[in-house]
Amino acid sequence: MAYEARYVLRPNPGADLGAVIEAVKVGAALWKKHGSPNPRLWSVAAGELGTYVLTIQFENAIEYAKVTDPLAADPEFRRWQADNVQSGAFTWVRSDLIRELALP
Repeated sequence: MAYEARYVLRPNPGADLGAVIEAVKVGAALWKKHGSPNPRLWSVAAGELGTYVLTIQFENAIEYAKVTDPLAADPEFRRWQADNVQSGAFTWVRSDLIRELALP
């Protein structure tokens, strides 16, 4: 059963898009540092235009916990979060944790 974490963000008006993308790259690197297999960044093409989505996939809830527990405790990750709030370059729209359901 697969798990996926999704983090939706919207660049704020006047923000440097390059700086926004760079901040997401730094965040993705922190996920990888703690064992995330392959963070991906998506540009939304329909629906919430102008937003970006960082996705991180896991095989199951155990693998998710193995990454997120140490990530949440990492001082570098906490600084990254605080720096993003302070920069005002983008706004988190929402976060989702989704679980795959088997279809019969």
